[in-house]
Amino acid sequence: MRYKPKSGTALHIALGGLPAQIRVEVDPEIEVSAKPVGELRKVTAWPENLAVTKPQGRDRGSLVKVSRASVATRTTPKSYGAGFLCPGPRFGVGDRRGPCH
Repeated sequence: MRYKPKSGTALHIALGGLPAQIRVEVDPEIEVSAKPVGELRKVTAWPENLAVTKPQGRDRGSLVKVSRASVATRTTPKSYGAGFLCPGPRFGVGDRRGPCH
């Protein structure tokens, strides 16, 4: 999944749950020196024109890719935390039983 974090905090959220040892591949024209995800999480200033592509599974052979952002990029990851409110009529507005799908 590809994300376009708008800050270092948003980057940390986008990388959430990934092991710190996963490799980071950075496009040559980008000045980010982080090699594993653990180092990438320490980045405090994140340019808005960069995107992060993270693996769908938790495969150790996977890598996280940093590249220039395109227009069609998700800005934040989907989250169905404890405060998720179902927006549709399936369970009713305000029902906290989980995602509506």
